[in-house]
Amino acid sequence: MKGLFGLMVGMLISLSAVAQSQLFGFVHDAETNEPLPGAVVSIHELNRSQLTDLEGKFRFENIRPATYHMHISSLGYKAQTLIKITGPDTKKLEVRLEPTILELSEIVVESNHYKVGPKEQTLPMEILDAEYLAKNRKGTFVNSIENIPGVSAINTGVGISKPVIRGMSFNRVIVNDKGIKQEGQQWGTDHGLEMDMFEPGRVEVIKGPGSLMYGSDGLGGIINVFPPSVPQNQMIEGNVQGIYKSNNNLIGTSTVVQGKVKDWVYRGRFSTQDFEDYEVPASDFTYNGYLLPIYNDRLKNTAGNERNFSLMTGIKKNWGYSTITVSNFHQKAGLFVGAVGIPRSFQLTHDGSYGNIDIPRQETKHLKIISNSNILVGQRWVEVDLGYQRNKREEHSDPTAHGRQIGPDGSLEHGLDLQTLTANARYFWHSSEDHMRVIGFQSQYQWHNWDGFAFLLPEFSSANLGLFVYEEYSWANKFTATGGLRFDLANRDISAYSESDEENFFQYNGNIDRNYYNFSGALGLSYYPNENLNAKINLGTSYRVPTANELSINGLHHGTFRYELGNSTLTTERGLQMDFVFNYQRKDFSFVITPFASYFKNFIYLSSTSEFSSGFNPFVPAESGQIYQYLQHDAIFSGTEIAIEYHPLEKLHWRAAYEYVYNYNLDTKLPLPFTPPGSLYTELEYGFDIEKGWIEGVHLGANVKRVFDQNRVDRNERTTPGYWLLGVNTGFDFSIGSNTTIQATFSAQNLLNSNYFNHLSRYRLLNLPEQGRNFVISLRIPFAIQ
Repeated sequence: MKGLFGLMVGMLISLSAVAQSQLFGFVHDAETNEPLPGAVVSIHELNRSQLTDLEGKFRFENIRPATYHMHISSLGYKAQTLIKITGPDTKKLEVRLEPTILELSEIVVESNHYKVGPKEQTLPMEILDAEYLAKNRKGTFVNSIENIPGVSAINTGVGISKPVIRGMSFNRVIVNDKGIKQEGQQWGTDHGLEMDMFEPGRVEVIKGPGSLMYGSDGLGGIINVFPPSVPQNQMIEGNVQGIYKSNNNLIGTSTVVQGKVKDWVYRGRFSTQDFEDYEVPASDFTYNGYLLPIYNDRLKNTAGNERNFSLMTGIKKNWGYSTITVSNFHQKAGLFVGAVGIPRSFQLTHDGSYGNIDIPRQETKHLKIISNSNILVGQRWVEVDLGYQRNKREEHSDPTAHGRQIGPDGSLEHGLDLQTLTANARYFWHSSEDHMRVIGFQSQYQWHNWDGFAFLLPEFSSANLGLFVYEEYSWANKFTATGGLRFDLANRDISAYSESDEENFFQYNGNIDRNYYNFSGALGLSYYPNENLNAKINLGTSYRVPTANELSINGLHHGTFRYELGNSTLTTERGLQMDFVFNYQRKDFSFVITPFASYFKNFIYLSSTSEFSSGFNPFVPAESGQIYQYLQHDAIFSGTEIAIEYHPLEKLHWRAAYEYVYNYNLDTKLPLPFTPPGSLYTELEYGFDIEKGWIEGVHLGANVKRVFDQNRVDRNERTTPGYWLLGVNTGFDFSIGSNTTIQATFSAQNLLNSNYFNHLSRYRLLNLPEQGRNFVISLRIPFAIQ
């Protein structure tokens, strides 16, 4: 990988000795025509930015003739994106920004694929910056974004979570980290997203069918995660962050240092988390009719820790840029002692320490090596993303509780080792500033091994290759049409496995070597007759190839409280999905509604059966419970998200968001499992500036979340009553010098210490309530060296 990176850089340096050009212009206020000093002007392809001078002027020297995707933003103005084709006769740009006091309007889009602004895109998207992520930071990255309409999380305690978009999760939501799809056993309910919550600098959440541009698994939506921007000047900068949470005495830290030396850039980050057993507003819980204690209101053995690092280096030239990033996520997390087998009173007594991590527990290591390059070829751009990932997951429990002897692997019940190679490339072709074409391919190869004293998932390899073309055309300054076609090939090669002793023989799965191919496409239209109105429609076909676990899993999975059984007859899922967006926005008000409707043929899901594993598999303990098997049926999904933002005063901010998902299994006439309930979230915040002293700014806020009853459940799935949650927050900016501002925030989550159940929590199956009152303090201290 390093050799390939060096060869690529060496070849590209030789391309810089060609004709040069410049890109320059002015940024003005659209209402007053006054110049805007301090506006940020960025060129996406070169990863370069400038601030406008006192006259609102910017100038990029030594620019090669090419097509550039530019972002212009300034605090208090709507961000703007534009396509500019440069050459020897390039004329100056006149950019006029519309004033606004809506926070999200100040954020620009820089997705790898959609090189346009928000109004031109035909799928609904939420764009979150570093400030939003810091203000909403919770125990995991996924929990930090779950107040976005249409987004929720499946939780295991407080340290393990996975994203849900519009009621879809697992392998139906793609998470891209720096352009590479995250692959980490995401099929498991108890398998969280292996990502440092301090790392993202910007997040894009695309809701709706993403198969065209992102491939199989993009049925529910896409989460694109981007790192923070490196400094544009020759300097060293960084910050130190700390967070404390009272409920489980969590202490987290993150330190990042980044800089630029001539044309070379670099970044390094190290993050930690340590937390104890968390508190719940209950002293007992009921399981299978038995009342069991929760000693000292803490869930025993829910402590954990994380140690994460990332290192990046690369080069930025006038032909583009190329970087390589190495990162490692390492988490060790205990599972509530009643989560494996049948909980008993003697297991629940306090062991003398709230910080112990005993069995059952999980330990996850996720290594990533990612290369990102953006290369100018002629006057057009080629993006290349290469990646290697290794996900090593260990699930530990007591083998004697399973009727087994302690073997050479000790307490290792399941050891899952997944390695993934990824290579993606995209070619961007502009015939004019109104017409863009993207031609690309995506490829991936995986191989999986396992160990441990119990079988769950066999050895397998998986290969995927996709080719696509995407077209975008704008006209009359009020319409943008998008569309594209895609072809995919996939292979699943799964090894047979059986177990035997002197009395019994059991065949877990046979050999499977199967090929799949799919065609998919999408059409969209965005209409924006003026600055206030934007209406969109997108119609797309989507698909998903069955995963190895859906085809061949066969074993007791204590982490999910059930025996899981694959189905070798599964075929590809197909979907027809329609999305609408209506967006009305003025300077101090925004209203967005995004209804959607989908039909899926051969939708794959895990369903309970009438069989019990003790009579099915002679090598599992008698208490191993009911069998859940993967099935396929036709299904429909529909729902909507509504978001309103209003500033009755410039510093007074009110936001409300509503979401609802409806689904229906057309064969069983029942809802599908793991469907999030409808919810309503609202927040009120006031911020004011202080010109005297060392406090620069203060904000005060409160939020309320109403989650409604979830009575639409699948067979043998529990209903969940609704609940209210109240939170408050405040923040301060402290000036300790001419260029240093410390940011401090304080928040209270579940302020009323409400006893409630999260329908998507795995601990819901044990009738365990969610985390109680939690006070959170966070601090961010920046530094810079010229």
